[in-house]
Amino acid sequence: MDGQTAAGMRYWTYGHGRRGTFLLVHGWCCDHEFMAPLARHLAARQARVIAVDMPGHGASPPPADGYRVDEMAGHLRALADALDLRRVFVLGHSLGGVWSLAAAAGDRDRFTGLGLLDSAVAGPPGSAAAIGQVAASLRDDTAGTARESIVRSYFLPYSDPRLVERVVAAMARPSTEVAYAPIAGLADWTAEEGDVAALRRWDRPLLYIGSNAPFADYARLAQLAPEAVIGQTVGSGHFVQLEVPAQVDAMLDRYLEITH
Repeated sequence: MDGQTAAGMRYWTYGHGRRGTFLLVHGWCCDHEFMAPLARHLAARQARVIAVDMPGHGASPPPADGYRVDEMAGHLRALADALDLRRVFVLGHSLGGVWSLAAAAGDRDRFTGLGLLDSAVAGPPGSAAAIGQVAASLRDDTAGTARESIVRSYFLPYSDPRLVERVVAAMARPSTEVAYAPIAGLADWTAEEGDVAALRRWDRPLLYIGSNAPFADYARLAQLAPEAVIGQTVGSGHFVQLEVPAQVDAMLDRYLEITH
């Protein structure tokens, strides 16, 4: 499937949109292929699905304005505007969920649905400092050893080793800047309680699906977003849509059934 370009980003389209439009957003050091299982599932439901390579990731060029959360969210809004997308359900994994939340909270007319897959929002106390430490370990990691260690830590001892190696190899491709700058931006956004403000602005149902060790504090998430529907996978590390796609598909389907 060939990609297309809009608003300076490459994107791939699946399906035809009779049952809504979904915008899928990959996470840190990833690309649209990480969302392919979900894209195929939603397309089979007769939905129009757009999976994007975020700026500096995959086939999309680096952004001119940087990798802070609000800047990356602005690129998602620009893509939706360029494609004239209406009533979009934006679904992001990991850092892509953070960017999706910021984008949706900033344009509640265009974005009407929101899903977060194991994203670092509504974290426990000390989250910003912990994220900052991760960013610091990546700043001068030109050899990629810190990055690889972090990626491997996202899996469980019984995760499929073939999947682990594929993910490690794919996430080694982006530059050191792409590995460091978005995490530094996340640390700043979290310290400034950007997630708190965005969750309160959203004030609509959202779906959060966590891993075996979720990044979100569920009690805090429920307090900040009372309409959140929270699910947790069984036996999956961070890449829930790749490790246990059937579980994620079932939870997403049920969420759409009860909210749409």
